[in-house]
Amino acid sequence: MEKILTQKIIEDYQNDGVVLIPSMFKQSVEKLRSGIEQNMKEPGPYATENLHAHEFGRFFDDYCNWKRIQPFYEVIQQPFIAEIAAHLMKSQRVQLFHEHVLVKEPGTSKPTPW
Repeated sequence: MEKILTQKIIEDYQNDGVVLIPSMFKQSVEKLRSGIEQNMKEPGPYATENLHAHEFGRFFDDYCNWKRIQPFYEVIQQPFIAEIAAHLMKSQRVQLFHEHVLVKEPGTSKPTPW
């Protein structure tokens, strides 16, 4: 964790409420990719395509699937993820709210909803 998380990253999170940690999931990219492929083939109850008749390109959106999609479950169960979150928030406990998958094809006309 020391290689990924620095004091500056913790301070930036405390000041801004968000940070980018590019290497955090480096070892899990392929596992997450397979989970996303499964999610898109077997959408959950909250899945949407986020397109209207006048829009073009695919924009898949789904969340709360970590209990049913094994690769998601395996990744989030890695202890370092909770440890990093706890350090960022200066908290003793961390609780996962949900994961969120957004897959937006290049050139898709619909803006990403935030």
